Amino acid sequence: MRFVTAEVFGDRTMDTLEALLRARNMDDLATQFRNAVNELGDFYCVMGTMPKYRPGGLRPVLTTYPRAWIRHYLGNNYGRVDPLLRRALRSMTGFEWRSCDPISGPAVALTHDIFDLGLRNGFAVPIHGPDASVFYASFGQRENARTMPLRTRMALSMLVSQYYERFQQLNAAKGTDPTSDLLTPRECECLTWVAHGKTSGDIGDILMLTENTVNFHLKNAQRKLQCPNRISTVIRALALGLISV
Repeated sequence: MRFVTAEVFGDRTMDTLEALLRARNMDDLATQFRNAVNELGDFYCVMGTMPKYRPGGLRPVLTTYPRAWIRHYLGNNYGRVDPLLRRALRSMTGFEWRSCDPISGPAVALTHDIFDLGLRNGFAVPIHGPDASVFYASFGQRENARTMPLRTRMALSMLVSQYYERFQQLNAAKGTDPTSDLLTPRECECLTWVAHGKTSGDIGDILMLTENTVNFHLKNAQRKLQCPNRISTVIRALALGLISV
């Protein structure tokens, strides 16, 4: 499928963007988005949210990748080494896949597998939210082309921005926080008491748990948020809105 020129896309831009904003629910939003992307080219797409401080923590909300590939990606824990996710955490603008830093180590296997899927390049769009989270969209280019036309990248960026706006509105309407289940209630409870200056022993007395159990929950929270110690775990949990003091 050829890429649609900006002139053709431009004739329908407002209708397309308005259709996204009029989406009644998440399913409707996803359908409108997929239809719009299909007008621009032949892509595999994945979109999701992730905490800024947790590489590999992407939580997909939409994907068109084959199920077998998704299982393969998750089974190999590729999210931990995916250079696109790492770049998105520090980039404020969209970028072509080929512009990422040279890869090494475990990421080499991921790149080879992507090539086997028929993808040579793509375009990623990060949107940094106010809650220390990143909304991430990535489009794998299924056409044999070294670069993606600038106007196609601009069109994809607009679509992602409009999708994200409506995605946030729909979540707010039903009271859904995309990061709310990152930690368990008990982990959040223990971290809250740490934020108040309590030791593991103190927390155990308050919650009627053993000190070892408290340490278990705190270590789990530390691991999930990719933090070196308790204090930094508390800071990140506060930044993500997972706990409050």
